[in-house]
Amino acid sequence: MHDVLTIAGFAIMAAVLISASAQDIRSREVSDAHWVLMGITGIIIMVVRMFDGIVSIERIMVCAGTVMIIADILYDRKCPRHLDILFYAVLATMFVIPLTVSADDIFIGTSLVIPACYLVFAGMFYAGVLKGGADVKCLISLAIVFPVYPEMLGYPVIGIPSSVMPLIMPFPTAVLLVASIFSVSAMVFVIVKNIMRGDTEFPNMLLGYTMNSRDARDSHVWIMDKTNIGNTCHNDRIWVTPKIPFIVPLTAAAIFTALAGNPMFLLT
Repeated sequence: MHDVLTIAGFAIMAAVLISASAQDIRSREVSDAHWVLMGITGIIIMVVRMFDGIVSIERIMVCAGTVMIIADILYDRKCPRHLDILFYAVLATMFVIPLTVSADDIFIGTSLVIPACYLVFAGMFYAGVLKGGADVKCLISLAIVFPVYPEMLGYPVIGIPSSVMPLIMPFPTAVLLVASIFSVSAMVFVIVKNIMRGDTEFPNMLLGYTMNSRDARDSHVWIMDKTNIGNTCHNDRIWVTPKIPFIVPLTAAAIFTALAGNPMFLLT
């Protein structure tokens, strides 16, 4: 049963992320329907695994708290502040009580990765580290589907250590790390291309590339020097930096990490 659930979760995760990537490339927007589907998938997996063992009030509370997290990231509430405070107080209670009463329950212990990732990724968004709302929803949805590393059919290739490392760096966090590496690696190709074209103005060559100012206005790019844009001709080349849809490297990273494993585990 465990393998079937993991394989199903991986298949749905991959399909949803590939669809989200395609939409992000086309329009730089991603429908919340993707995260609804992933959230529902994660809840179903949680409930099935809960009934596979001992059903307890604490386990039910964790599942209910996870549903509240999905609702919070997908539903834009416009309600009085005291109702918001009440919502988050109830949400915290759904995890604090199970942690206090049944900390030795493996189901509860691994499920607590979900609120931890929820707090970390939301904090990164409000701090400006993560720019896109869809990126945050994606990572939190990943935590709901796979609070622990998926193990199926001999994957991942890199073994999962029995230490606390998988809890310190859970699956969604590893996905973010690998996605960041993929994004930085992609810029290496841009730098090489700039050198080959002779566009070696520093530091612009490290951050973007040149294109016709006329084309830049209708492209998914940020203009790096907006102060001089009004003085350029239509065919003048200006420096731009691409609006990279981060869902794409997140998708590649999620599939890579599920199959290859967390590269950081090679250091343990």
